[in-house]
Amino acid sequence: MDTCYLFGAGEISGLTEPPKGYIIAADGGCDGLRRLGIVPNLIIGDLDSLQGDLPDGAEIIRHPIRKEYTDMHLAYLEGAKRGFADFEIYGGTGGASDHTFANYCLLLYGKRQGHTLRLRDELSTARVIENEEITLHGVLGHRLSVFAIGGEAQGVSIKGAEYEADDVTLSPEFPLGVSNAFTGRDVTLRVRQGALLIITEN
Repeated sequence: MDTCYLFGAGEISGLTEPPKGYIIAADGGCDGLRRLGIVPNLIIGDLDSLQGDLPDGAEIIRHPIRKEYTDMHLAYLEGAKRGFADFEIYGGTGGASDHTFANYCLLLYGKRQGHTLRLRDELSTARVIENEEITLHGVLGHRLSVFAIGGEAQGVSIKGAEYEADDVTLSPEFPLGVSNAFTGRDVTLRVRQGALLIITEN
C-alpha cells in the first residue's frame, strides 16, 4: 500500500530517513521540509505561516485564511482525494496545543473514513482504532497509553501490557489508560464498541 506523508508546521522529528511516497506540506510544513532538503509534491493551506519562498517543482493549492478545516486536515483530504488510504503525519505535535489536539481528532476522522493514520514525533506514535483489535510490538518498559476518544469505549481489553484489562469501559473524562507499559511481549488491544486513541513511546 502506498503511503502519503503529511508534514505540518510543528517541529519535524521522528523521521529516520527521507519518506518514500507522496509528500504533502500543510502550509508551514514546507519550511521544515526545506531544512531537511526535501521538496514536497504538494503544498496546501492558506500559506499564512510559510516563512520561506515556495520551492520550485511543487504543486500549490491555496485556501483562504477563513476556512472550516485546519491546514493539516486539508492536506489529509487532498491525499484521500488522490486515492491514498495510508497516512504518516509529521510536524503535527509540539507546536500550538490546539493544533496538536486537532490532529488527534483528525486520526479519528480518518479512521471513520476507512483510512489508517499515524501521528509521529520524536517521542511517540499516535493512532486510533475503532470497533476492532490491534497487536502492537513495543520495547520493554516503553510507555503505552489508551484513551477513549469520540465518546465511551466499551468492551476494552488490554493483554500483554504491565496493566491488563478485560471488558472494561473507558470514558473521555477519566483517563484510566494513561501510562501503561510494554513488558517485552506483544500487546493486544481490543475495543468492542467505540474508539481508542493509542499513544506509544517510540
